[in-house]
Amino acid sequence: MLKKIRPSIVFIPGIIFITVIILGFIFHGEFIRVLNEAFEWLMWNFGWMLSVGMLLFVAFMVFLLVHPIGNVRLGGKNAKPKLTFWQWFTVVLISGVGTGLVFWGPSPITYAMQPPPSMGLEPGSNDAIIWAMRTTFMHWTLTPYAIYVTFAVILAYVWHNLKKEAKVSQSFSLLIGKKAENKTFSAIIDTLTVFAIVGGIAGSLGFGILQLTSGLTSIFGVQVTNQPLTYTIIVAIITAIFTISAITGLKKGIVWLSDKEAWVVFFIMIFLLIVGPTAYIFNLMTQSVGSYLNNFVEGMTFTAPFNDGGLWPQWWDMFWWADWLSFGPIMGLFFARLGYGRTIKQFVFVNWLLPSAFGIFWFSAFGGTALHAQFFGDTNMYQLFLDQGREALTFATLDLVPLSNILRPLMFIIIALSCATLTDSMVSTVSSISLRNNDGVEEAPKSLKIFWGLLIGASALVFTLTGGISGIQMVKTFAGFPILFVGLAMLAGFMKYILTKAPRDNYGHYVENDAIKQEEEGI
Repeated sequence: MLKKIRPSIVFIPGIIFITVIILGFIFHGEFIRVLNEAFEWLMWNFGWMLSVGMLLFVAFMVFLLVHPIGNVRLGGKNAKPKLTFWQWFTVVLISGVGTGLVFWGPSPITYAMQPPPSMGLEPGSNDAIIWAMRTTFMHWTLTPYAIYVTFAVILAYVWHNLKKEAKVSQSFSLLIGKKAENKTFSAIIDTLTVFAIVGGIAGSLGFGILQLTSGLTSIFGVQVTNQPLTYTIIVAIITAIFTISAITGLKKGIVWLSDKEAWVVFFIMIFLLIVGPTAYIFNLMTQSVGSYLNNFVEGMTFTAPFNDGGLWPQWWDMFWWADWLSFGPIMGLFFARLGYGRTIKQFVFVNWLLPSAFGIFWFSAFGGTALHAQFFGDTNMYQLFLDQGREALTFATLDLVPLSNILRPLMFIIIALSCATLTDSMVSTVSSISLRNNDGVEEAPKSLKIFWGLLIGASALVFTLTGGISGIQMVKTFAGFPILFVGLAMLAGFMKYILTKAPRDNYGHYVENDAIKQEEEGI
């Protein structure tokens, strides 16, 4: 097994995370302070680059939907999809949002009550509510999925059509040709990718641990007196689930889990839309979507360069862009694997537009229910947030509608499954790029998947036990920021290729690639 792995990909991220864990545990207060100062410096001086980059990724999605290259089939004209449309969509949806879907559902209530000081919005005002909804949409719909799909469609094209290895570094062949095959260059890009995703998953699992612990009290009445033991048990169970799922393979494990979770997620969302404050939810969603689209560019370029700015966009908008970017390359590889046999336009539709549409309905259902209770009901959701933390809001929102005794256990299951689904898909992909030559490899060795599964689970546990979730978020932000330039370089190479070298027929239509021809051209 040792002869098959790429040492830098496996050992460098491991050493870094062990070091970060030790520093965070021994020098927690000082460590977090230094990270926060470094984060603020980075975001204030260079965070605007993230905003500009995200706009370019969204524009790229629109380009693919209208440009003829969108008609090209990934894998060639005879390629057949390996998953049904429903299987494809559910895996994309569930693995793409992970624990964020359930953790941040009611988040508009906190935005509405804590708007940026520089905007002059009165907390809880009508304008603050609409702004909160459109900001939530911005954080969770078109923009983050544009990050995923930018990486995914380029990697899918390079992998399936140009017959390159399934590695992020190989996508640079469109920009720098055979230089992308240099071992040192390849190791740097792929190591950075693995480091970013390990930090990203550990942080996401940390949120899941906190929310599951909150659910034990909210649902089952369990008074958690020993948090370390509770966290350890939760992590052990989740790690066992996602590791078993990962070693059973894509078809048996990940697809099965995603299908089951998707049915429950859709049921809860539709139930809230029907039995919750339906008229309020749909009226709020309608106006908020209009405001979101009408102010899209302005919202994406919000930097608050004012003396009362409070670094709000740096701590929220730009943090989220760096956070999503930390998942970008590895999620791109995973999505690319799923998209075999589909056209590029189908790929963009299923991976970008459909999850974004779902996100609008989901956050409208949960955000609208929480906001209605705050301003029209007798439940102070904002005070609950201040008293018990954000992890308590989802279960409290379900208490506002009938059959909450059924919905809350279902949500508890969703949280556990979302932790498992997100992580098993990433464990499978990280394991694949950890191999020296993964060309044509359907599944990585089980022992390698177990290694990554245990490392990610242990990282999430240690940072939760030491109160260092904020620390790991800072670490994955620092890892996510350089991924922006990886994505922009990939985008530049892809545009250069399709405009100058992509093969066409005698009528000028783009056609699937001949791998031999590409080799002759030095791609």
